[in-house]
Amino acid sequence: MIRLKIGGLSAIVLALAFFFTPFVQFLAGPLIISDPLHQADAIVVLGGGWETKGKLGSSTLERYHYGINLFQQGYGKYLIFSGGNLWGNPSEAEEMADMALSNGFSEREVIIEGSSETTWQNTLFVKKILLEKKLQSVVLVTSPYHSRRAKTMFTDKGVTVISAPVPDSEFYNAFGTDQLHMAGLVISEYIKLGLYQLHLTG
Repeated sequence: MIRLKIGGLSAIVLALAFFFTPFVQFLAGPLIISDPLHQADAIVVLGGGWETKGKLGSSTLERYHYGINLFQQGYGKYLIFSGGNLWGNPSEAEEMADMALSNGFSEREVIIEGSSETTWQNTLFVKKILLEKKLQSVVLVTSPYHSRRAKTMFTDKGVTVISAPVPDSEFYNAFGTDQLHMAGLVISEYIKLGLYQLHLTG
């Protein structure tokens, strides 16, 4: 009976630690790469998905806002938005570019890569743009838990990468049941990174 009570108490403590402490964020530590910022040829903002059809998700929006902030600070000469849409048109990249243009950014500065549906495709299609524009280095903007895999893929394709995960990301502010969602993302990233390193998938 005492053992059952101790076991039950331990389960409660673990649940509280999971939902109400940065436990998930601690586990994600090896996935996060944040490099010292310095100027590059372009800033690349990777799409982070949709909330619903036609409405960009919070992950995409926070990446967008951080990317344009870095651009305004002079960390890149071009602003490349990368991300497609499994539902059709418009793409994540087109939506982000429209927002940037509506806020006064020049069409000469904004480049759209709207065909990619995976991180590996982000890498391949952005690399093609970089070659066409004779660009070599990028500040790569994405979510913290996605930063290692994204930088690894771009670096493997010969791109000089300054990894710039969103510093005030929703990932760091998750609380309660939102931690379940973040835990799922972290687990998925470890799996995808492992598979990529085994050359099984991008």
